[in-house]
Amino acid sequence: MKTIAKEEFKKANKAGLKDILKGLTKDTRKAEDDEEVEAPPAETVTGTISGIDIMELEDAVKVLWKEGIYAESGMGCTGPIVMVNEEKLDKAIEILSKAGYVSQESDPC
Repeated sequence: MKTIAKEEFKKANKAGLKDILKGLTKDTRKAEDDEEVEAPPAETVTGTISGIDIMELEDAVKVLWKEGIYAESGMGCTGPIVMVNEEKLDKAIEILSKAGYVSQESDPC
C-alpha cells in the first residue's frame, strides 16, 4: 500500500502537483502584502464582515486600507471579524471577496 502511494505521489509531482498547490495558497499573495500600508483616517466602524480566517485577518484589513477604506479587526460572537463603516460595508465585502478573503457576507450576531 505504501509503495502504491509513493508511486502515485511521484507521478503527481512529476505532473506538476507541487506547482499547482503553491498557486492555490495565499502565501503566493503574501509577498505583495508584506509592504507597509498606512491606515486611512479612523472612522466609526459598526459594519461587520465575518468568515475570514483568523490567520488572514490582518491581511484582509490591509487590503481594505490599500483601497482607502478604514477597517479594524476584532472578534464577533462567531469568530474573527473585520469592522468597517456601515456606509462602506458593501464595497468592503466586494473588495474582500475579489481578494479571496470572504466566505460569508456578514456576522450573524
